[in-house]
Amino acid sequence: MQWSHLKRIAFRWLFVYLVLYCLPPPPALLWGRFVAWTGDHLGVDATVRLTGSGDTTFHYVQALLFVVLALAVTLVWSIADRRRTHYRRLYLGLLVLIRLRLGVAMIAYGAAKVIPSQFGPLPLERLVQTLGDASPMGLLWSFMGASVPYTVFCGAAEMIAGVLLFFPRTTALGALVSIGVMSNIVALNFSYDVPVKLLSAHMLAMAVFVAAPDARRLATLFVLNRATEPARIETVLQRPAIRRTAYVLKIVLLASVTVSSLVLSHSALEANSVESPLSGIWEVEEFALGGEGSPQLVTDDVRWRRMIVGRSVFVQRMNGNRRRYTLNLDPAAEKLVLDREFTYSRPGPETLHLTGSYGENALSVTLKRVNASEFRLTGRGFHWISESPFNR
Repeated sequence: MQWSHLKRIAFRWLFVYLVLYCLPPPPALLWGRFVAWTGDHLGVDATVRLTGSGDTTFHYVQALLFVVLALAVTLVWSIADRRRTHYRRLYLGLLVLIRLRLGVAMIAYGAAKVIPSQFGPLPLERLVQTLGDASPMGLLWSFMGASVPYTVFCGAAEMIAGVLLFFPRTTALGALVSIGVMSNIVALNFSYDVPVKLLSAHMLAMAVFVAAPDARRLATLFVLNRATEPARIETVLQRPAIRRTAYVLKIVLLASVTVSSLVLSHSALEANSVESPLSGIWEVEEFALGGEGSPQLVTDDVRWRRMIVGRSVFVQRMNGNRRRYTLNLDPAAEKLVLDREFTYSRPGPETLHLTGSYGENALSVTLKRVNASEFRLTGRGFHWISESPFNR
């Protein structure tokens, strides 16, 4: 078997790039400094920022470094190993690395949807936010969070694809399912400006790479509608004892990744589901500043309209301005701290009274809890029979 010169060069570059991307990087501090140094010479700030985004300048400069390093290694490799005619065994090893790396990622992301912690229950503040005020990503998160069954369905598809990738005989099917799932995810990330574009695009590319060996067979079957030969299962490991050991280790990895991902997702969901005694959407009924009531004017930037208490506290004023606060609550002392300390009392189960100060004036606020099920998004539910569309 002899590969063309161009194919050997392309494989060398692809091998180095994928290994750099898939394997754990050097110590974060050293790698971060290297990327930041490169960014300085490119005229951009590429310092590490732990913001939850996977599309920071750091990540793009890091990807550029992978490309450049892979080119440099390919040049040296091509000169030093120019007489080799093919890299079949190395290719098979890379294929195993990529399908296991992709399988682990698919299972982990799927578990966060099967036990819906990635999107979680629809936050209360979303229910009172105007549609036009939502970011594209916020709209997507609301869309997913509003339907647990759909979220679980998407997660199940990801997990099934991940499990199929672990076994040679189901690799082609796993790659096809992964391509379908990841194509949708990439489209959503790019269309709704979700900052994991680099990661999702790489995962889609990995799925295509894994499916590539079966491309001709699949085209013969699905496009030309002709019979095709079964795939030949090749392995890097030659000795039966080593293959059996590798199989056991693979099963252990699959089980540990699946169980740990589900457990972590369940823990995250429980942590996000903990409610405080004041959780809810509270509409302001009375707002007295300095002992005098305040009229409900839509231009008022002082009077509150509502307060939403969830994982954070949001205070919305009459003019629509909204401010977010960290939830700082002391139920024993009946104290709530926003930008100032309030003492609260509960005259009734659905009534809340706050007393505090605003500047030099005393502030008294009486609020009534809104039943979240009164909102169409949470109260509409599922209907087998709909005599007419309920599109509001």
